[in-house]
Amino acid sequence: MTPDHLAVQLADPIQRRVFSAVALGATTSAEVLAVSGLAAPDAAPAIGRLVRAGLLVQGRGTVALNEDALAAAADTAARRVADEAAKEQPDPRLRGRIRGGVLVDLPEEDPEARRAVLGHLAGTTFAPGEEYDERTVTDRLRPWCEGGPLDAVSLRRALVDDGLLSRGSGRYRLNP
Repeated sequence: MTPDHLAVQLADPIQRRVFSAVALGATTSAEVLAVSGLAAPDAAPAIGRLVRAGLLVQGRGTVALNEDALAAAADTAARRVADEAAKEQPDPRLRGRIRGGVLVDLPEEDPEARRAVLGHLAGTTFAPGEEYDERTVTDRLRPWCEGGPLDAVSLRRALVDDGLLSRGSGRYRLNP
């Protein structure tokens, strides 16, 4: 079973309610009806479709989640996410920290990882030998912060505090 196959099966609201009832512990048709609030004419075909799709397994008068199929779908999805992250961000130190051009995590406890993330931001945002006023620095950092944990002013401060940008007389420079 693929993650896409799982999503397609659970896109149907009746199948989703049946699946949820079983996930919450319903093991018989009567329990599925009670937990899902569905009528038998709706629930019975949905149970059959979920069994044929491989999401549920059926025993003598019982149904259960197909844990192996769900685990396989989850593993496939995890690999897909990891592959996409590796494609988007080849540097493993930055993976999960910069996503779609936005800083989503700035490590606090790992100085080496923090330096790698801030170094990447500084090196891709500012040119060596150029000077920038404070407003320009903040404006250039703003796209990195959209929806992330830091605002542009805090990120500017982190770059200065960690020695990646130097500040003097209201001007900023990228440190070599």
